[in-house]
Amino acid sequence: MRLRNCLIWVVSGFFLLSACATVPSDPIAREEYEQRNDPLEPINREISSFNTLVNKYFYRPFSHIYRQITPEFFRTAVTNFSVNLRQPVVFVNSFLQGDFESCAQTFGRFFTNTTLGIGGLFDIATKFEIKAPQKDFGQTLYEWGLKQEGPYLVIPFLGPSNLRDATGMVIGFFIDPVDWVLPKAEKGLLWWRYGIQAVSDINKSTDLLYNLEQSSVDPYATMRTMYRQNRRQFLSEDEQSAQENYDFDFPDFEESDDEF
Repeated sequence: MRLRNCLIWVVSGFFLLSACATVPSDPIAREEYEQRNDPLEPINREISSFNTLVNKYFYRPFSHIYRQITPEFFRTAVTNFSVNLRQPVVFVNSFLQGDFESCAQTFGRFFTNTTLGIGGLFDIATKFEIKAPQKDFGQTLYEWGLKQEGPYLVIPFLGPSNLRDATGMVIGFFIDPVDWVLPKAEKGLLWWRYGIQAVSDINKSTDLLYNLEQSSVDPYATMRTMYRQNRRQFLSEDEQSAQENYDFDFPDFEESDDEF
């Protein structure tokens, strides 16, 4: 509940700050301002710098140690378990979008991996060629007609987003069926769930963010462009051609072993 409240306050704060942002009066500057669609850029840059420090001094060292002390099969199992925990939310969003084929696929994956995959530790569904739809409430809002994404946002600890998707993120917490199923006495299990998901996400993203910082003249502007391109591709194209989980593609980069 505290995490939800924090997200609500963050998104509400961005709404208010966005409304208070000063629009340039000069026509050329105004056109550039509207094209960037980033009225909170000064604040976003500060938050982005904070996230960079968190990534450098916490996320990346943690990910490095995690990879050093855990075998690959263990990391794969954690990732599989994390993905399986997200399936109920995917199912709800598939239903809300009227995509009943994705509902069936998601239910099939969750049932197969939860039973045969020992709670989701093993991805048996993929071996059975059951597709893995990617759905979230930001996408649901898009499918419901909210095509305008709103201004670009950088959320503390979480990274790039926009007003529509940040709102969808908050709503997504409330529509999570796991919250409905777990009795109040077992709500503590949710923190284990969030922790496992965080470990999985951190392990995937830290080196990408580090490489971006090392290679780009303006990492903030590059991240803003890449996020928008990937998110719009996910929303507008077939799911099989969209980049899974919004991961950014760095084909020329390799994992770095530089000191922290």
